[in-house]
Amino acid sequence: MKRAAADPVLAAHHLDAGHGRTIVVRDLALAIESRTVTALVGPNGSGKSTLLMTLARVLKAQGGEVLLDGEPIGRRSSVEVARRLGVLPQTAVVPSGATVREVVEQGRYPQLGAWAMLRRHDDAAQRRALELTGLTALADRRLDSLSGGERQRAWIAMILAQQTGVLLLDEPTTHLDVRHQIDLMVLVERLRDDHGLTVVMVLHDLNQAARHADRIVALHDGVVRADGTPREVVTPAMLREVFDIDAVVVDDPVTGRPIFVAR
Repeated sequence: MKRAAADPVLAAHHLDAGHGRTIVVRDLALAIESRTVTALVGPNGSGKSTLLMTLARVLKAQGGEVLLDGEPIGRRSSVEVARRLGVLPQTAVVPSGATVREVVEQGRYPQLGAWAMLRRHDDAAQRRALELTGLTALADRRLDSLSGGERQRAWIAMILAQQTGVLLLDEPTTHLDVRHQIDLMVLVERLRDDHGLTVVMVLHDLNQAARHADRIVALHDGVVRADGTPREVVTPAMLREVFDIDAVVVDDPVTGRPIFVAR
């Protein structure tokens, strides 16, 4: 099943994506509506991260095209793309000796012109990003002295400081304990509801995706096998086809959304 978007911020048409000569995603069509949270799910090797990084132009499309605000993303400059898309990859290199504050400051540079200096509104954006991620007290700590979860939050703070309209997050809950996973998912919902952001994220936890996303796109072998609301996608049939799981789908007693329990 495929959903059409009335006002797509990002779109893929007949998209082939991969690494070198290896095609991972084949002839994929996708349209991301503004002010929504979309979760990309699927087993390892299904093409989730490859798709996300191609939407972000980190990877070049092997075929077809990606549109950003209705225009081919390949025709835009790197600065223009960075002003619209905030991207969190699975892994990021920790700058030697850099503090959390200095890492977050990097998020402001796409908003500045040549030779521009950081100004008061840039400081405010950094403070807000630190507050949203709970890192204010750690702002002057070296990034390489922090736990894995704290580092992850620092990278998230950096892309929040970009103040883009779209966030692309590749496994954002990796290295986070359960408490911080919940906090991050709640933050994603706040960014959508209170600030009008559009979020596309790769998640391994299908129940987490069902609880927090507006839309779930399930991939298997580089092909979209299901696309729709959590209620439409999280079904015993999809779990068998995509994840090879025999499961029962029940309603979450808190949210009323579907969750699965393996047999």
